[in-house]
Amino acid sequence: MKRTEQERFEAARRGVPLVWYGTRRNRRLTVLLGAAALGLLYVSAVVCWFLGPGDPAMWTTFALAALCLVIGGWVFCVLYVASGGAIGVAGRKLDERQLTERRLAHAAAHRVTACLLGMTVFLALQMDGDADHFLRLPAPTVFLWLYALFCTHVLLPQLTAGWRLPDPLTEDDEAGAEALA
Repeated sequence: MKRTEQERFEAARRGVPLVWYGTRRNRRLTVLLGAAALGLLYVSAVVCWFLGPGDPAMWTTFALAALCLVIGGWVFCVLYVASGGAIGVAGRKLDERQLTERRLAHAAAHRVTACLLGMTVFLALQMDGDADHFLRLPAPTVFLWLYALFCTHVLLPQLTAGWRLPDPLTEDDEAGAEALA
């Protein structure tokens, strides 16, 4: 039986303690951990480049990917709950504030992704089929680099939204806001 998105969100919220996402400091630490997990994918491509095709490169790549999956799964669950699902939920189910937050996160993330893609294009233009050229890449390295770029493109908006989230209002702040209204 299908559960609604709201039921899934509430189930995720019950599974994630508030201490992990309740303050800006903890959310930013979580975002840094998520960025480190994404960085492991790039490290995997570099390891594959230097170790070349073979068993050490393969097992190191598998180990780094598994570590990235474990850390990244936890991080993105926490950030999903912290942002109220603003990045992963359909746009028609969000209010104006969440839609604005989503647009800003996507814009910032796509600027970073564009820089990474530009760097990749620059490096690709440096490669040539000549025997005297200095840059040679094994095929798995290229695949892993492009996979890391794709994961960055998909996950960076969630990291950006988690970084930008303000602390929730305290009871005193809420009482002051009600008194002004």
